[in-house]
Amino acid sequence: MDDQHRLAALWHARGRGLLGLVCVVFPGLVGAVGLGRTNPAGRAAVRMLGVRDVALGLGAISGIREGGQAPEWIGWGALSDGVDALALLCTPGLPRRARLVGLLAAGSAVFGFQAARGFADERAEAQAEAEAALEALDADVTA
Repeated sequence: MDDQHRLAALWHARGRGLLGLVCVVFPGLVGAVGLGRTNPAGRAAVRMLGVRDVALGLGAISGIREGGQAPEWIGWGALSDGVDALALLCTPGLPRRARLVGLLAAGSAVFGFQAARGFADERAEAQAEAEAALEALDADVTA
């Protein structure tokens, strides 16, 4: 994965974490802007989604920086965005702004799945190279 894609994935993860933090701190505002209305149950749901996005964002940031579990964290975030998109696009009675948020979630899901695949391919290539190097070393030792 090239540096531009890695940086884009990092900013996407940071954005997820920041959005999650905003949802936790200002659930009424997020509910009113994103869904057009707010009530105590809606604010609680927005807070729960916010905590989820903070955790997914921090996990993705850590995975990207350390090169460990980036595909998993980014993929889990993309899956949650896909479910959010389906819920917002398919639930009858939601205002148009909720449909717009659903489209944004769908776009985020597509980006996330592509980024997760890129990191997974990068990891697979590195593992294949390491195995080839070990096999060459083993062949040199036995020869």
